[in-house]
Amino acid sequence: MNDKYEIPHRLVPEIGEQIDNFKIQQKLGQGSFGSVYKVSENGKKIYALKLLNLYAVPHQEQRIKIMERFKLEYETGKIKSKYLVQSRNYGKKKGNPYIVMDFCPNGDLRNQINTTISIDFANKIANNILLGLKALHKEGKVHRDLKPENILLDKNNVALLTDFGISGHKDMRMTKIRFGKPQEIFGTYAYMPPEQIKPTNKNVTILPTTDIFHSV
Repeated sequence: MNDKYEIPHRLVPEIGEQIDNFKIQQKLGQGSFGSVYKVSENGKKIYALKLLNLYAVPHQEQRIKIMERFKLEYETGKIKSKYLVQSRNYGKKKGNPYIVMDFCPNGDLRNQINTTISIDFANKIANNILLGLKALHKEGKVHRDLKPENILLDKNNVALLTDFGISGHKDMRMTKIRFGKPQEIFGTYAYMPPEQIKPTNKNVTILPTTDIFHSV
């Protein structure tokens, strides 16, 4: 894995363009710092490629921190479990890192909200989510941002956890503190447990119960 920092340049791939061995087929979504594409490798197997738009981050210090978090996301996706979206490759294009991961064709759990599903299907999804969390927690990881958009459904409608960008190790601090004041709060407010929303408590640490609160 090439993790050496290099100055990133603007990269906005179009449909049909290549990122190394991966051909862009479709743009699936976009977040604060990255975009996700459906890609094919050598015209064959289909994957999802998450491209970090590092060129859009103005300061080098911030770029390095975001890149380090992105590498941790890749490593977390290497935890073996059929309930976690698996990382398959890591690379860079024009200084912008990318992760290649399994493609889940049935979208995220948000698409299932307000639709009619059976009790059996709901129980299956809940069980899949808990098994994904079990795999993370067994390796000392806590997801910290469990929400419908971060639960994908594969071709067999098995639910897989994804987006490990703010995952932390157990016993890390819940927030980033500087001079006694919170500097960064990780997570999505609507899904945070009470201790995560109250960052002034500097002694609160990341625990698996954070994810359990998210999932109930």
